[in-house]
Amino acid sequence: MKGRGTQAAVFAAVAGVAFGGFLAVRFVKAERLRLETECRALTKALDKTVRARSPRFFEGIVEHRYDREAGRCLASLEYHYKPCNAALLKKTPLLCTGPDADIAIYVFNGENASPLFICERTYATGEASCTESVYGNDGSLLSSREFPPDHFPAIKAELLAAKP
Repeated sequence: MKGRGTQAAVFAAVAGVAFGGFLAVRFVKAERLRLETECRALTKALDKTVRARSPRFFEGIVEHRYDREAGRCLASLEYHYKPCNAALLKKTPLLCTGPDADIAIYVFNGENASPLFICERTYATGEASCTESVYGNDGSLLSSREFPPDHFPAIKAELLAAKP
């Protein structure tokens, strides 16, 4: 009889641990899904805000990824702009002097987005410039530096590549 009680206790302990593990896995999956959903929503809101600011908008590529290791949401917004016509040049001359294409990788600090990397390209002259920015915990810009535009694809791939 005593052996049967021990077996039941061991079975109950194993069942309890298995059920606890099952609940933990479900919790982790639900948390990851929540973070991914929030990241997607923040990226869509940022994209909508940026597009609304430019009447030159032609097309865009929007990507996002929640970086679990760093605990942050990253968004990549790439835009290509229409050339300015006479009416737009008269209405917004400064906007027309801007780049023909740009791509930026943003990091979200709560609901605020800060650009980590920005590259701008002007097709007529073939010019391109890229800047990396470093922000403090309070969101203030600490420093920025220029880097070669040909380094950007590798930086983007490293930051936004899906990781298991």
